[in-house]
Amino acid sequence: MQSRLLINIVLFISVIMLALFLSTTLNDKTTEQDITLTDLEPASINTIKIIRSTANEILLQRENGQWWMHEPYHLPANEFRINTLLKLPGAHSYTRFRKNEVELERFLLNEPVVSVVFDNTRIDFGDTSPIGEQRYVLVNDTVHLINDSLYQQLQTPATFFLKTKLLPEDSGIKAINFPGYRVSKHEGIWKVDPGLDISADNITGLVHAWRNADAISIRDYEDSDNAGTVRVELEDGNIFEFFIVTPPPQLVLARPDIGLQYHISGDDAEQLFLISGYDEASPVDLN
Repeated sequence: MQSRLLINIVLFISVIMLALFLSTTLNDKTTEQDITLTDLEPASINTIKIIRSTANEILLQRENGQWWMHEPYHLPANEFRINTLLKLPGAHSYTRFRKNEVELERFLLNEPVVSVVFDNTRIDFGDTSPIGEQRYVLVNDTVHLINDSLYQQLQTPATFFLKTKLLPEDSGIKAINFPGYRVSKHEGIWKVDPGLDISADNITGLVHAWRNADAISIRDYEDSDNAGTVRVELEDGNIFEFFIVTPPPQLVLARPDIGLQYHISGDDAEQLFLISGYDEASPVDLN
């Protein structure tokens, strides 16, 4: 009887010890998984500065809930790509050590090629880890090892972070002047001048295409010959003029006034014109 009681006591103590061990192990794993580069919340960040030793500095700021680029351009920013940047402060840290305990040169962190500053928090990018797709970064006095998912984007031209829309969101279009013809609204009805055998649906589709026109990429403007211009007049009085650098299907529209050119895919490019003959037609008299 006493031996059975002793066995039960030993089993009870063993179960308690096992439960304590598992609890401690799970807590340690949870703590390990929760370690991030910073405690910054994306919604609290209002300024992002990208510093590159081999390219222009990029300055992005949140204004009235919208992100804008202020350097090197003053234009709306690409919200999707900004949201990707905002994930960096909360990136998981796989390994950490104090910077005074290692040689920063070993991780190429003594003179970082790329740094990102979120408000007042700076993150320097160093070398990649020899094992896995991970990279060393420096935050304050700690070196971290994180997934290497942003470095290549941070090395791209500043135009990568610009909004790809050709016109402002929800633009009300008043008229569009093409080489050889003009599309405009009269008493709520869209018309083409001079008269062309174009259906009302095609004209409406054209205006809709311009209102939602989106480039697949944006590059610095390269001064070259063009096949005429497209002038878009908005209801708020703003006018946007595009040079036709290359006609569809490999459409390239340039805005020399801001030093950019927009590259548009074949399917979308065809929808931005009613007729062809861009380089032969004469521009419509706008006066």
